[in-house]
Amino acid sequence: MLRLRSIINGLKALFHKEIFWQDVRYGLRQLKRHPGFTAVAVITLALGIGATTAIFTVVNGVLLRPLPYPHPEELVYVQEILGNFGVNPFVFNTEFAAWRDRTRTLSQVAAYISAQFNLTGGGEPERVNAGMATSSFFSLLGIRPAAGRTFLPAEDRPGSAPVAILSEAFWERRYGRDPSVMGKRITLDGNVYTIVGVLPATLVIPDQFKMNYALWVPLVLTAKPFGPVRVVGRLSPAVTLATARTELDTIMQSILRKGLPFKKSVVLSPWQEQITEQSRVSLLLFLGAVGFLLLIACANVANLLLSRAASRQKEITVRLTVGAGRSRIVRQLLTESALLALLGGLLGLILAQWGKNLLLAFISPNLPALEPIVLDFRVLGFSLALAVLTGLAFGMVPAFHASKVSLNEVLKEASRSTSESRSGLLFRNLLIIGETALAMVLLVGAGLLFKSFLRVRGIDMGFKSERLLSLAIDLTRSKYPTPRVQSRFFQQAMEAIKSLGGVQSVGGSSGAPLGGYGSSIADFTLEGRQDKIPMSSYSIVSPDYFRTMGIPLLQGRNFTDADGEGSPAVVMVNASFAHRYLPGENCLGRRIESWIQKNDWLTIVGVVGDVRSWSEREPDPEMYVSYLQAGGPHMTLLVRTAGNPVRWVAAIRSQLVNIDKDQPPHDVATLDRLQAGSLTPRRVNMLLFGAFAGLGLVLASVGIYGVVSYSVSQRTHEIGVRMALGAERSDVLKVVVGQGLCSVLIGAGIGVAASLAITRLLRTVLFGVKPTDPATFLAVGLLLSGVALAACYIPARRATKVDPMVALRYE
Repeated sequence: MLRLRSIINGLKALFHKEIFWQDVRYGLRQLKRHPGFTAVAVITLALGIGATTAIFTVVNGVLLRPLPYPHPEELVYVQEILGNFGVNPFVFNTEFAAWRDRTRTLSQVAAYISAQFNLTGGGEPERVNAGMATSSFFSLLGIRPAAGRTFLPAEDRPGSAPVAILSEAFWERRYGRDPSVMGKRITLDGNVYTIVGVLPATLVIPDQFKMNYALWVPLVLTAKPFGPVRVVGRLSPAVTLATARTELDTIMQSILRKGLPFKKSVVLSPWQEQITEQSRVSLLLFLGAVGFLLLIACANVANLLLSRAASRQKEITVRLTVGAGRSRIVRQLLTESALLALLGGLLGLILAQWGKNLLLAFISPNLPALEPIVLDFRVLGFSLALAVLTGLAFGMVPAFHASKVSLNEVLKEASRSTSESRSGLLFRNLLIIGETALAMVLLVGAGLLFKSFLRVRGIDMGFKSERLLSLAIDLTRSKYPTPRVQSRFFQQAMEAIKSLGGVQSVGGSSGAPLGGYGSSIADFTLEGRQDKIPMSSYSIVSPDYFRTMGIPLLQGRNFTDADGEGSPAVVMVNASFAHRYLPGENCLGRRIESWIQKNDWLTIVGVVGDVRSWSEREPDPEMYVSYLQAGGPHMTLLVRTAGNPVRWVAAIRSQLVNIDKDQPPHDVATLDRLQAGSLTPRRVNMLLFGAFAGLGLVLASVGIYGVVSYSVSQRTHEIGVRMALGAERSDVLKVVVGQGLCSVLIGAGIGVAASLAITRLLRTVLFGVKPTDPATFLAVGLLLSGVALAACYIPARRATKVDPMVALRYE
């Protein structure tokens, strides 16, 4: 009750302007008189506050800041659930058209999709990323062009004149910001478009996946179903998500064809929530981890304040003797703590600005496409509140502890050697226990992520990526309209590349390796089975594809140049296809209903090893057909070279230009780089969490060292007496180290219990590792114990070197 009254009186006095500034001036003088203490405390706090503010800046920019459009809370994203297949982020154009024409719960609805085009004419041919959108898209988002206009309502209808809108970045790069570009024509995939506008540089189309749209063209809606398209809408006033979802689902069900093999239903979610869904868990985990780090920093500063308060006992006693109340002492010490926190917060804000840029450069591959992330007023307010709260957190207990001094004992000359009170020693031990527990949780989380990363990296992808170059070519369909001419182009391209010195083999596939979107077919017939095959992926490949990729042939034969047009149609399957659909049977000679040519069958001639498109997903059943029999406008060429494949890029481009300069290669990269890039999200999570855990371990070890070292200095007289009475140095070492390790082991035990509960939150970001992995807990426990032992041993060893005669005279 007395303590509560002291707090209330102290807070009341804070509003007294003269007393407040008197406390501030005195506090600043005290901090200036002890620059070493001030520097250590401020830097420790700055690290914790800076790291926390940097992470919060990203969380604010991604999760909290509203989308930069008028009334962003009204924007919703429309998806579908396809039975047991789960959520599909795309819909068909016919469904979108029905919603657009019949909805009453959405005031506006628009569709868009990303695409790529071969840009030719008026400069070097290049492959450009583009967006296709209905005319309502830009008006729904409230976007005004920087020059010209956006799409007119009729320009997404069949038969309208093709137009294009440039991004400002593309306008500057390709046309040097020439204002006369309006009305000029560009050729995209052989079709001529008229430039009608330029979008502002600040425009960012929010999405889970970053896409730099060079230009936009109308998404022309036809009566024939096609897909996929993304659909976004704006809720009408006073309409809820549930009401809109019910209406859209009713409209969709009314136009679905009968006999679908799965049930379709509509999913409606706030657009921002859908965009940030994949990054939400990681960001919140980072924020939690850095919060633990800040608590460790606060514990260290509280320990420093306790040590400093002990050295100021005589000063505080004199102030109490001349009439100062305990509330005034507490207020003065809290003011000094607040000054430390504000200085730490100011330095932390500077570190946060630098750290935010470094953090964004590091984790940007894991973030969705959003506006630039900046330190705004919300972040500044958060940093100020964080500094004030941390000042109270680490300053409250030391302030009350320092104000509770015994006037008689402190004023006695003999009390100079009095050891610290039991309450002070207990609080220090609690700090060690807390720091150790927090460090344990961080280290276990980092250990689980590290082990998970190693598991993913160690997965056999089914091919050999070394010395392998990947490049994609998409043919202009108006110039290469049939499978025959498409196959002829790719055959020429592969022969030309193969003729280069140092090129060992060249293969091609319609499906890009490592996460590229392939094709699939459902509900087809496998000879000898009564039920239909539910689903299988398929790729169109060249005869040398498997040899170039290093994919083993398990049964039968490979494709040859004889498997061409006019020869019997053949197919190869992977091991997963054979095991799932023909278990224990001989695949060779079995026939599959052709999806390429009606009333035809494909004969299985070979079985190859599984190839993973994603490291963390089991291989799907897959079929391969020869490009000489199927053809296709897209192919990814794989080139295996004698050395670093990057050295052959220029020569390969030259060979392709000689064949047709208007078919530019794109997405040129080594497979080693692509494979490393596929691990980027996990690598980022592991390294960032590991950095927080490492810094937490360092701060915790410093805190343990500080407490044990202070304890040794307080017990110098006692140690001298023990050694004068015959105690061995090893006995003193055991006592000091044992007492320090006792608190550490208690903290580690609490940390293990907390980790068992908290690390379950990591389940969604782990792979091949359980949140309760015993090996990780054991390794972290040994690491923490080793570091703590070292932190205890150094001051304990110093204690063994105390001269008993000097210690007996120690005051």
